[in-house]
Amino acid sequence: MHLDFWEVLSNLMGLFLLIAVGYGAVRLDIVPAGASGVLSRLLLKIALPCTVFTSLLRPYDSAFLREIFIVIGLGFLLFPINALAAALLSRLLRVEKGRRGTWSLCATFCNNGFMGFPVALALFGEEGLALAAVLGLPFNLLLYTMGVGMLCTDRTSEAGEKGKTQWRTVLVTGINVAALLGLIFYFARLTVPAAVLTPLTHLSNITTPLSMFVTGMNLTKSRLGGLFRNRDAITACAARLVLLPLLTFALLTGLDRLIVFGNPLILGVVFIILSMPAPAVTSILCENYGVNQEFSAGVVFLSSLFCILTIPMMALLL
Repeated sequence: MHLDFWEVLSNLMGLFLLIAVGYGAVRLDIVPAGASGVLSRLLLKIALPCTVFTSLLRPYDSAFLREIFIVIGLGFLLFPINALAAALLSRLLRVEKGRRGTWSLCATFCNNGFMGFPVALALFGEEGLALAAVLGLPFNLLLYTMGVGMLCTDRTSEAGEKGKTQWRTVLVTGINVAALLGLIFYFARLTVPAAVLTPLTHLSNITTPLSMFVTGMNLTKSRLGGLFRNRDAITACAARLVLLPLLTFALLTGLDRLIVFGNPLILGVVFIILSMPAPAVTSILCENYGVNQEFSAGVVFLSSLFCILTIPMMALLL
């Protein structure tokens, strides 16, 4: 597929300006920094599920079933490959022992919800967002299983059994439930009454500005000076934003030639999603499992900052 460079740049600049608004709102004391937690819950538990569900309310096309299986298969293939590559890189780059698992987690997984969905919507429209939502199913499952396993390699003996994986919380998330309901409505060809669809649409419309705004608010929480001197944080960002996306693009291109995706959006959406910064939930997982919380927060911050430059560059490959 081919994206118009200036259109891509214009769409992304609009999103990143929303990040600047969130950052400025906190710095100017218009909005308290502590409000980011409340707004994040609003986004994750209400706005994003509404966005995912409404994106799947589309005219029935039997070809979409094949695309769903392809995207899910790509998720279960690419994330483990990236995890293996990240583990190798952490040793080649001599990442400090005791944070290699956290480093690998930050390099492997991406911010598919807060940033991935809005960017996919901006670049590829509703169809692209629907594919991004489908990719979220293997992402969530692997993040809370394979990803947690990465963190546990850093965990000291004092951490004990703190933070065992709770499968109910892994699988039964608002976004996963919304995606499954959307697929049921899609394949059963069910319609949503206008009285219900209208508020769902209004709530879904706040996802993009709210997610970018919250990202900007979160950028005020770290001090840049120390982060720019943290070698492991810098290399984790380079792996997450440049090295592993390039590996992903090479793999996707080869797979497309081998099995033929059919819909060019598949390659574009999966590649762009896997070019996003480190997931914001990383810091929460690190706190839960008692490892490297400050380090992971720094990687999330830096990768969210640098992606303003790297995402447009990666989009040029499409």
